[in-house]
Amino acid sequence: MSEEKLSKKQKKALGFRKTKEERDELKEKKRKLEPEPEVKEATTTTEEPVVKKRKTRRGKKGKGVNGGSGPRFIIFVGNLPYDTTTTELTAHFKNCNPDRIRIRPDKGIAFLEFDNDTKEIQSKMELALRMHHTLLRNRKINVELTVGGGGNSEFRVNKLKEKNEKMLEDRRKTDDIKRKKKQETKEVPKGVHPSRLAQLE
Repeated sequence: MSEEKLSKKQKKALGFRKTKEERDELKEKKRKLEPEPEVKEATTTTEEPVVKKRKTRRGKKGKGVNGGSGPRFIIFVGNLPYDTTTTELTAHFKNCNPDRIRIRPDKGIAFLEFDNDTKEIQSKMELALRMHHTLLRNRKINVELTVGGGGNSEFRVNKLKEKNEKMLEDRRKTDDIKRKKKQETKEVPKGVHPSRLAQLE
């Protein structure tokens, strides 16, 4: 009689509980039927531990892109036109000559990769970073340092912040040096009003 007073939801929940209880009973019966595995006593012989095979990166045998000889050097290029091709980027960055270019046309970004087996990698990276805010098909592109791997872990984000802050500081220093050189070489024409001089700059 108590079942008649139950709502549809309560009846459904009661039916689910019954089926769950039935499943639990079946599991217990199976456990009773299976023989328990024999426990081996610890032996004094040393056995080699089983080494799990690491996942590899697309046929590179776990060594990464540049043969596993140290870290990868990657530069992020953003604000690209969506139909940018590899040949256009290669031509734009011909002075730094990147080893690989990966383009994500759906996001308008690319990654320039440099192998660390070359000795002039520092100069190549600096040349690429100087291309920041240059025009590629009438779009001002962003060129920044990045660390490989993706994700938003705190360690990675902090590492990126440190690298980019250092890069911005270096850019400010070079801009200040250029500005000072420009002011030193600048000749002030005689007889020109100061407000007119400001417009000429």
